[in-house]
Amino acid sequence: MLKRGQSAIHMRLPDVPSDNRFRILVAEDDPSIAKLVTIHLKMAGFEAFVARDGLEAWSQFPQVDPHLILTDINMPGLSGHELVEKVRGASSIPILMMTAADTDEAQMQGFKVGADDYIPKPFNPKLLTARVIANLRRVYRYSSAGSSSSTNQTEANNAAAPSMGLPEGFARCESCGYLGPVWKFDTRDTLGNKAALCPNCHSKNITFALA
Repeated sequence: MLKRGQSAIHMRLPDVPSDNRFRILVAEDDPSIAKLVTIHLKMAGFEAFVARDGLEAWSQFPQVDPHLILTDINMPGLSGHELVEKVRGASSIPILMMTAADTDEAQMQGFKVGADDYIPKPFNPKLLTARVIANLRRVYRYSSAGSSSSTNQTEANNAAAPSMGLPEGFARCESCGYLGPVWKFDTRDTLGNKAALCPNCHSKNITFALA
């Protein structure tokens, strides 16, 4: 959402990484929540950067150049709403707000300042990761993701059944629900042949997105 006097030329998106290692900036002043979020983001194959409050997140923003921001609302120095407004002046990346203030008014305020999604606390970390993936897919469409994939990986994707809920270059374990880029599932069998195995539960029941 552009404000008066802002030019659309300044609204930009970072390039899509060829290896699907999207950069996520997490602004959260509760260390335990920040740790929980980053662990699950890294399990899904993302790069996660943590800022302890809104001011630190804003100072990290130019260096990290994140593809998506996850931010708490009530933080010292610079609130989540103020952080969203600052980011919206320079970028159109997806922003997800996390807060325990689960009211219609709190959600509406977040959307008014430019947030794209709202995650009430406490949350299921797997659901949070799924929402991150959904917003990345919506904005970036993974148009250049997986461009460095091997021939065997591409053949595996083409042979798999369609999965409309997965972004290109991602796979899902049907046994435990783990989501991540296809390279996380790459392994070798006892004969040294390329195989797919869930890095979380070691199941072979894997669904690939179509390339």
